[in-house]
Amino acid sequence: MCNPIVISREGDVSVTQCANCKVINIWNRNALMTFSFDEFYKFIEATKDLIFDDYIENNPDGIEVVIFPSPLVDISLVFTRVEWHEFFSALNQAAYMLQIYQMVHC
Repeated sequence: MCNPIVISREGDVSVTQCANCKVINIWNRNALMTFSFDEFYKFIEATKDLIFDDYIENNPDGIEVVIFPSPLVDISLVFTRVEWHEFFSALNQAAYMLQIYQMVHC
């Protein structure tokens, strides 16, 4: 049984760690992404230098967004500028907290 611990929260984004099954969950409105610890750190490393303005598109309502592809071709995440900031801020806070937890528990 999962026992999720919230390790960061920013706007609509929450990052939790399951103490039992050793996974990291990123909750973002109606999307849930699950990573092993290693995958989580690789995801952060792969996305750390992304800049919103380099990938802007307009959605059908004319709002500036970034479309972030997933490994599944037909599924992507869409972020407004504020959502983009909240998402990556929550990830960075979570990575920091995980490092602290590892130092305390080792």
